[in-house]
Amino acid sequence: MPHRRRQPGWTLRAYNALMLREDAEQAGGAVTAEGGSAWRCAACGAEVARDGDRISLDGQETRAFVNPDGLEYVIAGFARAPGCSEVSEPSSYWSWFPGCAWQISVCRTCRAHLGWRFSGRAAFYGLSIDRLTAP
Repeated sequence: MPHRRRQPGWTLRAYNALMLREDAEQAGGAVTAEGGSAWRCAACGAEVARDGDRISLDGQETRAFVNPDGLEYVIAGFARAPGCSEVSEPSSYWSWFPGCAWQISVCRTCRAHLGWRFSGRAAFYGLSIDRLTAP
């Protein structure tokens, strides 16, 4: 079998769909899906929501809130977040949105805390922007 001469700095690789996604992300690109570019979990890279599902929060792209322990969160609003799972019962205690109860939302893949699902007067997700990778 003849020896193949390789160009310096180039490696021959077989590609699969996961490797192509990882290569696109490493190059600074986002994998697009129907509804826009993907917002991903910063911990594991799983798709959490789509840019097309972004909503404003009281007319702003992001809002900053403080919880009862004094921790500040900057959140972005999403109408849908299929990559999230709720892991608590709804509570209206210390809700940042009057008339809405909140539930803790985590990444479906790695279970990292990503934010909250709000329901009641309105239904939406408030996800912490420092726990997401933007498209």
